[in-house]
Amino acid sequence: MKFKNLVLTVGALMMLAFTSVAAAAPSQVNRSMTAINAAKAEIPAVCELIGYNVDGDTSIITFKDPNTLERYVVDVNTATAKVEEIEVKGATFVMGSTMVTKTPADIEKIVLQNYPNAYEIVITQGQDGNNIYYVADFLTDKFDGELKLDPVTGAICERELEYF
Repeated sequence: MKFKNLVLTVGALMMLAFTSVAAAAPSQVNRSMTAINAAKAEIPAVCELIGYNVDGDTSIITFKDPNTLERYVVDVNTATAKVEEIEVKGATFVMGSTMVTKTPADIEKIVLQNYPNAYEIVITQGQDGNNIYYVADFLTDKFDGELKLDPVTGAICERELEYF
């Protein structure tokens, strides 16, 4: 009789454990979808999801823009669904140029075309080997931004947006 009660108790505990695990799985799926939706709200609508990874409390979600071939890596706090950072890599593998035809004023206009609410814009030059590029640091009400731009075309080669 005691053995039968023991078996029933263990069986009930196992059922409770499996039910708890099964109930936790949808919650994780919901947090993942919430993080993905938060990331999608901050990037161009045409971007396609190409990767999802969790590192501690951060969901790292990767998208690709099929039109520009830019890759967006979005860090989202999984618990709060708050976007923390977006890094955008351009389709070009060589950043910059050995020539410079754009002025800092031209670069500032490009920054404002892409981020009309930008302020405290600081333009500097960087160098990678023989190639020169512009770096534009700026603020908006939502994030601290850094752009790396081609000095001939003004194309944005890299973007990093750190959200407040």
